[in-house]
Amino acid sequence: MIATTSFIWAADIPPAANAPTQSANTLSDRWSVTVASDVRYFSWRSDRGYPTSIALVNARGSGTETYIPYVLQLVGRPIDDIKIEILGRAGWVRASQSTSGLNGEVKTPTDTVTNATVTYFGFNGFQPFVSIDFNFPTGKSALFGTAANARMDPDLVDIASFGEGFNVGPTFGFNLPFTDNLIASTSVGYTQRGSFTREKSLTPTDPTAQAPSDINPGEVLTVTASLGYQIGSLVSKITGSVSSETNTKVDGQDTFRPGRRYLVSGEWSYTWPETWGTTNLIGSLSVAKRNKVLFLDQHTLNTIALDTEPLNSNSNVYLVRLQHLFPLGLVSVGPLGSYLYRNHNGYNSATLQFVPAKTRWSAGLLAQVAPNDRISLNARVERVWTHVADDSVDIKTSLLLVPNSAIPGFGVPPISSTGWQVSGGLSIRF
Repeated sequence: MIATTSFIWAADIPPAANAPTQSANTLSDRWSVTVASDVRYFSWRSDRGYPTSIALVNARGSGTETYIPYVLQLVGRPIDDIKIEILGRAGWVRASQSTSGLNGEVKTPTDTVTNATVTYFGFNGFQPFVSIDFNFPTGKSALFGTAANARMDPDLVDIASFGEGFNVGPTFGFNLPFTDNLIASTSVGYTQRGSFTREKSLTPTDPTAQAPSDINPGEVLTVTASLGYQIGSLVSKITGSVSSETNTKVDGQDTFRPGRRYLVSGEWSYTWPETWGTTNLIGSLSVAKRNKVLFLDQHTLNTIALDTEPLNSNSNVYLVRLQHLFPLGLVSVGPLGSYLYRNHNGYNSATLQFVPAKTRWSAGLLAQVAPNDRISLNARVERVWTHVADDSVDIKTSLLLVPNSAIPGFGVPPISSTGWQVSGGLSIRF
């Protein structure tokens, strides 16, 4: 997920575009290896800690996170008609929250993710590809004691959950290059997610009183389509996806099923004439339908079968990112900024957490150095402001049996917070 002028950081290198390249005659010409890593630091200070629903009144919250991802990518053309891409990602994270009553810290490797993609170019105007993803559980999924408090708002830090189970996800698709400047792509992917252990709160007011709980997450089916085109100095890509998930089991019992999720995103890059540099714009919108959840009978307190929740506990998320880089010899420097709007408190099924409704702004500077076409260094600094609205219209749901899924309560006032995001990284291609 990175290019020299993209918003994504250096350790997020994507598989190269599935497009033909010139025939190569030597082994070194047919294969390339890229290694990259970043050091990313996040800090925030807020009127309350996280989760806001159980933070002490008038107790200011704060937290930090240091995340070091690293990646290895192998791309090759063993023969002219076949392209192979292999990508491996891993990392290490230290997260700490320093809020009265919610102090906690965790240091752990992250899960290890691998991907292999094979694309065939032997057909005229049709490029089928197959890929497979694996998630290896090298991180921590269960955090006992105060360590659970190190899970923070995913809108404020890069990593909000530190591990899950063994996942495997095959994907099948094809590219349709209509012209040299217009290409469409579509794919269908299915992810088999393995079970993992998560801490479970014994009482909703004491998240540090925990017992282990077995989580068997649902399997995910995703259909994706994209369209990429280039017109002069303008390069664009628009992507849409639809995801459906089966039931999640907690300690062997069907507990919830996330609603169908829709994601639309776009990337635009424009290179200005002469030495005015390049502007990049990224926008996305994610929407999810109502979940099916396990309700409790108010009279017997016995659980009832899964049923569609009366109000949607998922939030719509709007995100825009903009940056511009001015070339100054080997160095490119420029401003960047972003805007995020989460329309109401929403449940994040990936992290098993509620995330507060908010608006979030950031502004900063980005610098990149490329001494040659094989080495790239980058550094950035961003100031972050967030505002969490009054939760007087907050959504209550019945996900009480999901471990560590503290449900926001009524009476939390508007909350403001500030933070910093700083990173530096290196990418080398051999």
